[in-house]
Amino acid sequence: MIKLIIFDIDGILTDDTVIIDGTGQEQKRMNFKDVDAVFELHRRGYKLAAITGEGNALVEYFKKRFPWDYFYSANKRKKDTIRDIQKESGYKTEEICFIGEGKYDVEALEYAGLGICPPDSIDEARRVSDIILQNRGGHGCVWELVGILEEYNAGETAQNYFYRRLEEHTNIFKSMASNTALIEMTMMIGDEIIKSFQNGGKLLLCGNGGSAADAQHIATEFISRFYKERAAMNAEALTVNTSTLTAISNDYSYEKIFVRQIEAKGQLGDILVGISTSGKSKSVLEALRYAKKNGILSVMLMGDFYNFELEEATDYVIKVPSQITPRIQEAHIFLGHLWAEYVEHRLFQK
Repeated sequence: MIKLIIFDIDGILTDDTVIIDGTGQEQKRMNFKDVDAVFELHRRGYKLAAITGEGNALVEYFKKRFPWDYFYSANKRKKDTIRDIQKESGYKTEEICFIGEGKYDVEALEYAGLGICPPDSIDEARRVSDIILQNRGGHGCVWELVGILEEYNAGETAQNYFYRRLEEHTNIFKSMASNTALIEMTMMIGDEIIKSFQNGGKLLLCGNGGSAADAQHIATEFISRFYKERAAMNAEALTVNTSTLTAISNDYSYEKIFVRQIEAKGQLGDILVGISTSGKSKSVLEALRYAKKNGILSVMLMGDFYNFELEEATDYVIKVPSQITPRIQEAHIFLGHLWAEYVEHRLFQK
């Protein structure tokens, strides 16, 4: 059972944005939901601590603003500080929750009984954390923490587990519904697929693991039918010919399994959709890079990650607003279904 919650401040209670006013003073941005959440945690009986690596006037504001039981500033030795708190208070490691996001938080996240970070944390912080939140730092992540701790301390019943996964799923789709840029790009790709089919082109898809299954699933929706009795549409997943996949892997390298097929099958005016939750799959990137250079429209479906290679490898990138692999894949299938339905409707509406 969690009894003590320890916060980093920058990137948790603030969004890491630094605003410089006309006098040269730094200002930080907070979300009032997070302010309320800290007081709600205090009201529920949790002990609260903050360990921040900074020491300035803003830190003093945070020290006075909230009902801390322990507060440490200009302190980057966070794991050691947690141990000092334990010696003084007697809290067991499994009774401590630490929430942080930066390089000085990694050891503390790994050490605490429950390590939690927002989705915009550094890669190493996400790797060692027990839970990755949906909301970014300074954008309601602490209020999200309130609900998580309530379930965590109540014990993980089967019903709670179901509702937590369902909440993750629905929150992603709510975020997508409010992202006009994502919606516009999604429908632009749908129009490009229509144009390709009208001009005799085809839709090619590729991915690895679960994304390979998604590629096959989406291709089938075009070839067989979605809702309408109509002519088949030319779509193909590059993941199904085991002889081709194993030969290319053996004779060249695994990274070449899709690009080699694009060289053989791809033509000007075709479309390639690569699916990778991280956006870093080398086999998918190789194929997309070749496609873009050779007049084949290249599209990446991925999660909310950064990869500098995407700009030169793709024409379109759709990022599902999550870093949780199964939730990203659920959204990818939605997008594939949406394209199949939209294209079918537009091409065969009569």
